[in-house]
Amino acid sequence: MFDIKGIRTFAMSARDLEKSVDFYTKTLGGRIVRKVEPNEEQLKAGQVREVDVRLGNFEVHLFDASKGPRAADPHHTLNIPWQEQDQALKALREIGANIEKIRPHRDSENYSINVFDPDGNRWELSFAKEN
Repeated sequence: MFDIKGIRTFAMSARDLEKSVDFYTKTLGGRIVRKVEPNEEQLKAGQVREVDVRLGNFEVHLFDASKGPRAADPHHTLNIPWQEQDQALKALREIGANIEKIRPHRDSENYSINVFDPDGNRWELSFAKEN
């Protein structure tokens, strides 16, 4: 169906973001590649602080869960070569995939489609031109 190129991220909630970042950087030797610090308006809308730590050929995407875990975590993201969104959705619908949502990526025309496996595990399919 899709030509999966690898795992992009393991996304998870972190009760103590700083301790989690220390674990992934100091214990496992990863490096921080991105931080998101939402402004007041974004925080009110539900966005949380985020840190991406690179470990080998994938990233651990940590979400601040100091006020409680996010409903969307954990989830894992797969790299899939670009195709038009309509084409990807049609292919998923034809096989009866359990599609949760479609999410545009920040500052690009790339997008993700979230699906659930038969046991309710969430997978993010990342369609990006650089995959």
